[in-house]
Amino acid sequence: MVRHESEIQPVPMQGKDIEGVVKQILIGPRDGYEGYLRVFTVEPGGHTPLHQHPWWHANYVLSGEGIVHIDGTEYPVRTGSVAYIDGGKSHRFINTGSTPLKFICLVPPEGDSY
Repeated sequence: MVRHESEIQPVPMQGKDIEGVVKQILIGPRDGYEGYLRVFTVEPGGHTPLHQHPWWHANYVLSGEGIVHIDGTEYPVRTGSVAYIDGGKSHRFINTGSTPLKFICLVPPEGDSY
């Protein structure tokens, strides 16, 4: 299976404490992958919600800059940064730059759904 990111419709994230975030599921269980390979785009000034859950995240920043909060600590991120977030830790991404913050996010099967 090969496809391009541009073929996958971005889905605006909605809910409490979410602003300017879209998600694309690039690969998931329907494709034979045991988990989800996702791309998030956070507009300038936007952010994901502060939340926690039992599963881990592995993240790689493709472009932009911002802050990732992990269990009350702020870490600056920019193009090329990686972040691993253990299950059970509160976390959120905030775009502090003037361009979109775009990052890959890997989660196990329980971490998302179509």
